[in-house]
Amino acid sequence: MTYSFMKKHFLSVALISLVLLNIGCKKELTEPVINTEELKQSKWEVVPGLSNLSVRYILKHNETLYLSAVESGKNYKGIIWKTSNGINWTIVRTFEKVIGPMTTNGDTLYCLGDSLYRYIIPSDKWENVCKPWPLTSDPGAMGDMIFLKDELYAMQSLFADAVATYRISFDGTINSLPVHYGREFGGAKFIKSKSEMKETVYVRGQYYKYGFFTFDGNVFDPLKDGLTEFEYYNPPTNSLALKNDTLFAGFMYPAVVKRLINNQWQNFTDTLPYSSSAFQFNPPIKTETTAIIFVENRMFVATQSIGVLEWEENKGWRQISDGLIPDPLTNRGYKDLFRPVVFLETINGILIAAYGKPGYAQWGEFGVYKLDLKNNK
Repeated sequence: MTYSFMKKHFLSVALISLVLLNIGCKKELTEPVINTEELKQSKWEVVPGLSNLSVRYILKHNETLYLSAVESGKNYKGIIWKTSNGINWTIVRTFEKVIGPMTTNGDTLYCLGDSLYRYIIPSDKWENVCKPWPLTSDPGAMGDMIFLKDELYAMQSLFADAVATYRISFDGTINSLPVHYGREFGGAKFIKSKSEMKETVYVRGQYYKYGFFTFDGNVFDPLKDGLTEFEYYNPPTNSLALKNDTLFAGFMYPAVVKRLINNQWQNFTDTLPYSSSAFQFNPPIKTETTAIIFVENRMFVATQSIGVLEWEENKGWRQISDGLIPDPLTNRGYKDLFRPVVFLETINGILIAAYGKPGYAQWGEFGVYKLDLKNNK
């Protein structure tokens, strides 16, 4: 049994134990609560052929979604799917081993598995670039990777005692960067904004550890203004998005979505609601954001406990979770709880919600689901 497997098994047992310990007496309601009986919920549908996927990464490039995943029951073999309409999906490539994050540089897609691979999209050609050991020993522990000024960076995100940020050279060598006060540091998620010919890379810290930064390839510079100490040092998982070059991110507690204006965080929404079952537990199940996506003026927020919410200015929150994976606690009467949705994306008017276990997420489950937004207004 490998050290990596033992850590992942211990984490799963710890999370299950935490949920069981949370069951307790009813608390007085002090937060806004979803009233599911008064909402007309649209129905999510599982994408045919993708119900057995543990998704590791999703990215959009030139109006095509690429999804890297591990198939259940397939000895952890990796696979990449793509779609241009959210309905019809095709396999791009299969792999003998697990694969992790992806990124693009120009018209080339890169993915990390037992090697660093690249897919030259216009020519439909794959190349084995190099083996950046030891990153390839457990690519599932790598939270994200990104190109900045044509150099490739990757972050080890899963294990708190081994976090680091690496610069990868195409000859296979890697350099661990002392990028945070002269020490190694690895966050969870990169996101890059391009405006006026300037690239700005933002980095979100590990789940419940560290904070929010800009990254120039050498230094992480904190973005603290407008955040409480708790919000800065206790980030949720991949809940960040760009709209018109403005960065949006989810924070807790209480859970809200903020936007970054002139390096100052400002509230963009009111507090995310709780489920009506939340206060049947002690402590209550607090709503956390797990992913954010915009479709014009509509914002969709995935959560760890109540599925997916929609928010529009002057309309507030609306829950759209019917058809997503219910929490096992629904068997005990808690019908409004759902398993954590890890990814949200959109293409061609179709909203995509996916379950999985990338390096930066704490959850699992299998499946990719779709919701037609054209019939859901």
